[in-house]
Amino acid sequence: MFLRRTAVLSAAALLTAGLAACSSGGDGEKLVISASSTPHVEILEHIADSGALGDVKLDIKPVTGEIDPNELLVAGDVQANYFQHAPYLADWQKQKGVDDLVSVADVHLEPMGLYSEKVTAVDQIVDGSTIALPKDTTNFARGLYLLESAKLIEMDVPFADADLSVVTQKNIKANPKNLKFVEIERSQIARNLGDPQITAAVINSNYAIEAGLVPADDALLSENVENNPFANLLVVRAATENDPGVKALAAALVSPETAAWIQENYHGSVVPVHAAN
Repeated sequence: MFLRRTAVLSAAALLTAGLAACSSGGDGEKLVISASSTPHVEILEHIADSGALGDVKLDIKPVTGEIDPNELLVAGDVQANYFQHAPYLADWQKQKGVDDLVSVADVHLEPMGLYSEKVTAVDQIVDGSTIALPKDTTNFARGLYLLESAKLIEMDVPFADADLSVVTQKNIKANPKNLKFVEIERSQIARNLGDPQITAAVINSNYAIEAGLVPADDALLSENVENNPFANLLVVRAATENDPGVKALAAALVSPETAAWIQENYHGSVVPVHAAN
């Protein structure tokens, strides 16, 4: 999700402040959490303002620039993060040789969509068009399967059986329109919709929303929400998953009240995993 080459340095620079903020005091426990700005920070701020956490105070660190939230979590700079889905977490831990980050809540889905400033329907995509997809491994694979759902390409492994950490363009079995693919950092894809060389782009909903798009209205096609494995997670180190602050936040994130707030504010562009009342 984010470039990693500066993450360790960033983590070291924040370590002292992060550990100090994690301490408990007379005002209750403070939970330091790293989160993507949209919709993650917004959801956390709603929970903090609602009083659902009791004496637990959230110190929310929006993800910016090249900082890798998982690196910060491993380093101890934060106690939790909220920005990723399970396939991404599994692939990240595999690549880094880490095995002690765990999910304690599956909160919401951000259906990935195909967007364009050049065409208004999938069937208008012509032979030889260039499609932009997310650069990271699991979301690139996710994007390919979204294109398959529109019959633009055919993959050699069914989505249900695919290991997204190893899927590449080599797994494209048929490409009848001779589509070309360009990989772009996920946070930058929406900014490239105006590029004359790019016909359409696969964009995660959080970045689409940040770019002023309305996924439920503007996407040419979107992922199916049913049986979707890409729920965004609250992730912590295994050693802290039973801490009272972590448990309180996890419960609030999956509550019917939070689900209702997500439905009311994002109108299908962000979908709660757990049903509202």
